[in-house]
Amino acid sequence: MPKQKTESPYNRIFNMQPTLIIKPIVCILAFLVFAQGQTVKRGRNEGTMGIPASNVLGNGNIDFFLASAARYSLGGFTVDPAIGAQIGISDMMQLSGQFIPIARKGLGPIEAHLQITMPGNDNLRFFGAALRADLFLSSAQDTLSRTTQKDKPQYNPYLLPSLIVDADWLALWKSFPVKTYYAMGMVDNVDLLARYNELYFKFAVEWKMYQHGVWLGAGAGLYQEKSTRISPGDGGYNQNYFWIEPGGRYRLWNRLSVVGSVKLTLFQNVKDNNPLNPELFNASVRLEAPLLFKETNSEAIRTLIFMEGKKESKPDSLEKKIASGKSLLTDVNISIVGLQDSTDKSDFLEEKEAIKKRREETQKKMDEIEKLFMLLDKDDMVKTSGQTDGSAARKKSEP
Repeated sequence: MPKQKTESPYNRIFNMQPTLIIKPIVCILAFLVFAQGQTVKRGRNEGTMGIPASNVLGNGNIDFFLASAARYSLGGFTVDPAIGAQIGISDMMQLSGQFIPIARKGLGPIEAHLQITMPGNDNLRFFGAALRADLFLSSAQDTLSRTTQKDKPQYNPYLLPSLIVDADWLALWKSFPVKTYYAMGMVDNVDLLARYNELYFKFAVEWKMYQHGVWLGAGAGLYQEKSTRISPGDGGYNQNYFWIEPGGRYRLWNRLSVVGSVKLTLFQNVKDNNPLNPELFNASVRLEAPLLFKETNSEAIRTLIFMEGKKESKPDSLEKKIASGKSLLTDVNISIVGLQDSTDKSDFLEEKEAIKKRREETQKKMDEIEKLFMLLDKDDMVKTSGQTDGSAARKKSEP
């Protein structure tokens, strides 16, 4: 009797041709590109690649995303594409999910997340926290648990909690657009949940600008091998590894977001017998697009802060014209003062020359007057001597 092929039940859910998946995606992206507006479409739930924000989507907002991750470990190299969406179902809750339509062994894992945040979600709050319920429908075969049989592998669902905490420093200092993220949970690698109990701790610092952002993340994954039919398991989380994850967000047409990161394992601590095989390298990219978008108060406040910062650093056109006019008036005043100074100087020189000429003319006239006086004096002397001689002659002629 031929051996029956074992198949994950989740493969039947999405057992469709690739064209049936690709065509709707292309249509959605084309609609989003041509429907883009001038303002930035920024959701308040935007975080890093590895840590979502504690904020949730606005009520009724819907986001769609495509993702792909290239992973390398000692077990080999894999590339997993993913399709997902998220929707704001109230002012404090959102539901998100994704699945991997094409995996190395058929359909990949399906996951869903229900996130509940604290009050103040629609304000630009400094401190935020959220609880998440993470549901994973794993496609990895479980053949080693004590409840399974060798010829009947199980495909187990996992429902586990996680915690997200973040701090938005822009709420305190308007010139410091930094946001820090913290997260802890119980699912580091969904493919290894059948063999290990897991814990993760993550931290990231993002420089969150008006459109784009860059961040640096770090984290640790702790693993405890479960007790199975062939192994007693570990007494604690004795196997672990640590990584860094730089990344960034780039916004296209003020609407679409391209998010990418590179995860590099710095060092690992594994046991010799049946060791953990963690990821050594992971390059991930995700394209996010809002299908239904209504701007929230928190992001409107963030936009207003950035706009005020731009006004302070760059005056508007009217202020520029006024400043240019003032500068022009100053230059004209300086030119006028210079012209007045030069006119005063030229008038002084001309007046000096005129005075000099008048002095010369006056001197000439004085010289002429002196000459006239000298001539008059001579004439007087001649007349006086003539009168004296005539009186003397008359006296001699008298008897």
